Amino acid sequence: MRIVIEDIPDDLGSEIALGVLALVAHHSPVAPGAGGATVLVESDWTPERAAHLVRDLPARAVNVLRHVVDGSGWACVETLRGPNGEEAWKGVNITLANAVARGARRGLWPAGIQVPLTPTAHPDEDRRIRGYAMPGALVAVFTQALTTVAGEISRNP
Repeated sequence: MRIVIEDIPDDLGSEIALGVLALVAHHSPVAPGAGGATVLVESDWTPERAAHLVRDLPARAVNVLRHVVDGSGWACVETLRGPNGEEAWKGVNITLANAVARGARRGLWPAGIQVPLTPTAHPDEDRRIRGYAMPGALVAVFTQALTTVAGEISRNP
């Protein structure tokens, strides 16, 4: 038998998964996971997880994220610098990695979840960052998260 439970809030997911395993172990002589029951916990970005990440980022990192989403998964350094060439975009790698690690420690998402942006460099040149990329599947997720967080800000001035 296969049972699928969906749309559980992230902060309850692990607790519910452990409860399901305990229930199965109580009624079955086969230990869960050893050829018996398997509980899969979603380990990718969801709009709820992405919104938590966006709320935890400083404005300059959110701005980079927004440019990448608006660019359908890509933003070059020239775009990130802004019209006057002085927008701050450096240090986003560390900022994102730290925010993702913080969220994992808080139990908002599983440890080891992929950082949503990847810096890209030209392989034949000086290896400086040329822009940021996001997997296409995450663009819609982070679009929804940015909309959610923007809506929260507009409702709570």
